[in-house]
Amino acid sequence: MKNSKFKVLGIDKSKRYLLTKIFILILFGILLIRLSYLQIYKGKEYKDKSTNNRVRFIRNSAIRGNILDSNGEIIATSKIGYRLNYLEERKTTPEIIKNISKLTGYSEKYIEKRIKYGEISMYTRQNMLIEDLKEKVAHKIFEKIDEYPYLEVEMYYKRKYLYPNSSSHLIGYVKKISNKEYEKLKDEGYSDKDTIGKEGVEKKYDSILKGKKGYQYFEINARGKALKTIKKKPSEKGEDIQLTIDMRLQTFIENEFKKSKLTGSFIAINPKNGEILTMVSYPTYPLDVFSSSIPSDVWNKILYDKRKPLTNKSIAGEYPPGSVFKPIEAFGFLDSGLDPKEVNEGRNAIYSIGEWSWKSWKRGGHGPTDLRKSIVESVNTYYYKYGHKYGSKVITKAAKNFGLGEKTGIDIAGERTGTVPSPEWKKKRFKQGWYTGDTINYSIGQGYVTVTPIQIARAYCVLANKGYAYTPKAVKYIIKDSVKEKTVSHKSLEVNYPRRFYDVIENAMIGVVEDKHGTGKRLKTKNLKIAAKSGSAQNTHFKETHAEIAGYFPVGNPEIVFAVLLQGAGGGGSIAGALTKKFIDEYQFLYHGIKKEGENDKK
Repeated sequence: MKNSKFKVLGIDKSKRYLLTKIFILILFGILLIRLSYLQIYKGKEYKDKSTNNRVRFIRNSAIRGNILDSNGEIIATSKIGYRLNYLEERKTTPEIIKNISKLTGYSEKYIEKRIKYGEISMYTRQNMLIEDLKEKVAHKIFEKIDEYPYLEVEMYYKRKYLYPNSSSHLIGYVKKISNKEYEKLKDEGYSDKDTIGKEGVEKKYDSILKGKKGYQYFEINARGKALKTIKKKPSEKGEDIQLTIDMRLQTFIENEFKKSKLTGSFIAINPKNGEILTMVSYPTYPLDVFSSSIPSDVWNKILYDKRKPLTNKSIAGEYPPGSVFKPIEAFGFLDSGLDPKEVNEGRNAIYSIGEWSWKSWKRGGHGPTDLRKSIVESVNTYYYKYGHKYGSKVITKAAKNFGLGEKTGIDIAGERTGTVPSPEWKKKRFKQGWYTGDTINYSIGQGYVTVTPIQIARAYCVLANKGYAYTPKAVKYIIKDSVKEKTVSHKSLEVNYPRRFYDVIENAMIGVVEDKHGTGKRLKTKNLKIAAKSGSAQNTHFKETHAEIAGYFPVGNPEIVFAVLLQGAGGGGSIAGALTKKFIDEYQFLYHGIKKEGENDKK
């Protein structure tokens, strides 16, 4: 029995040994498969992770290109700036808030609010607390960064504007890219830490100005200290751009707006190539403030300003053109068969259709009127009559021929189209029919028609050139490595009316300035022939009319086309004319050395 027992036990022991052996073999097989997987399939990944533990990659920002005015004076450049980023997203403690407040000088309330509501990067998950950290504070944090593992100081190239309160709508500003902008631009080489152009030429030419980023690979030790540079590629500075804008004239006009408490737009453009010498939208806003963190009191003051300083009135302000529209629609009348010498008899004080009447602006009327006089004295009743006779379609066709109702294509972001109405447009917009009264209002640049000042400037370039205009542009040269490449000027409008039409209208516009009863006689300048048309447009938002004037000089070889709109300022010939006269005198002095009339030589 004992032997039998031992035999059984022996068999059991043998089985246990075999099972143990099989188990060990299976275990080694699993380990071998796992090692093979890690070595063969995952080897590169873990090698990269190992490398990343000893190598650090840093992307170096490029210096943004400078912006210069037409005379080569720097308007915008770059300097080193600092941002403070928070690395714990929304998580925080009272102690952390207190530490950051003490470190930066910002209130605990502000820091807490930024951590709670600040924009967090979708990719780095960093929360930018302070966009424009003072240099002294930045260096203080750099020295003690190990004590603040939840903070990062980021260096970047900050924009510096040499004329911070001038030309803000034209130049624009730069600011950190938003998550929405990054999603749109990431395939074009932008990172979520970039600063980008937000308005004006800064936005339009951002891809040229921003340059190309470089990079560096550092070998680091276990403590994260850099030991040596393994590989690097230097960043490339952005290209410079030189504007067509003359800052002497630009600041001169802005100061006149400020002194006279005016709001609106002033444009001066070279009709021979579309280059803009002056484009003022006033009031302006502070570029240096907009390029960093905007204090809430400053933002609220700008946001609730009734003058709407954020609107670029030159390209996005849509206004009734008033009487500056008359020379344009007159081409439609001439093309429809109007004899410019045909006299509209009577006092021309009232135009009546049945029981409806529309008055002239001049009490007692203007007397017998032909086309020339209608422009010289801005005789509304003349346009009531022929607008009614030829109809709204003739007016609309002429307006569109001169480029109204469409963008000019200016190289500044944010342009709007204005409105050139028609019966079809009104039906679609208001579900209403077109009435005779609509045509009457339309004929004097009122009612539904709206234009931007840049559209009027381009339309008057057609008048100055007698049949064509170039696309307005604010940038003259792209500069790379001191080599200037001129931007191309394109003809964007060709208006094929007979030459005699242009001569008839020009003669009348000269009379606006030179005739005794001309509405623009404030512009009259010794030894300079100027063609112009003034206007006063009614509107529902101001007690006084908008003051408008547009024209060109010198007649015969025009150098400048001007278009001026002053919101709620009153008479076009008097108020807008007075401002334009100051511009003409300054231009003549700067470009031709002609001193203002009555100004004696300084001894």
